[in-house]
Amino acid sequence: MNTLWIDYKIFSLLFLSPRYNQKVKTMIDGIKDRPYYDIVQQLISLSEKDYDKIAAEFTSCFINDYPHVRCPPYESWYREKTVLGISAQQVIEKYIKYGIYPQKQLADHISTEMEFVSFLLYVDKVDEAKEFLKKHLLVWTPRLIQDILTYSKGEYTKLLGLGLKQLIELTNNVLFSPKNVEELERVLEKKDKT
Repeated sequence: MNTLWIDYKIFSLLFLSPRYNQKVKTMIDGIKDRPYYDIVQQLISLSEKDYDKIAAEFTSCFINDYPHVRCPPYESWYREKTVLGISAQQVIEKYIKYGIYPQKQLADHISTEMEFVSFLLYVDKVDEAKEFLKKHLLVWTPRLIQDILTYSKGEYTKLLGLGLKQLIELTNNVLFSPKNVEELERVLEKKDKT
């Protein structure tokens, strides 16, 4: 379970910008057994073949498009139809608890939220990661995924949406299935006894 930190780190970088794909390339071996491994490889390959085209496609899908952006990757947008809404304030409070202050994106940007989940899993704060996922990412990303798959104008962003869908499905299976919850409770019990 704890190995999911690298998955969230990789998707955090993928949703930050295609310019981080070289960093993703150095981390990809950590997800070889994941259902989205081939998708991440394709994303890297596409950005290496024609970076300018991919950057334009990414920008059109997530940052700036006419007449408006169809897939704004912000929790506040999907939950409140605004930017920097109550959802952003809620996640900022969580980040501050750990001394984290977002620098590269707004607090409720999908990349920032995924980076935070990655951090929590890396430092073995699984319960906190699960709570954050349940209250935030798992609430609004299904609608973002649907928008990406519906409105993306190219292969790169569509693959990114499919990869995100598979990550969310894997997260639900690993962190929230009854079998794994029982296993997690046994592991936590053993930790408490030592």
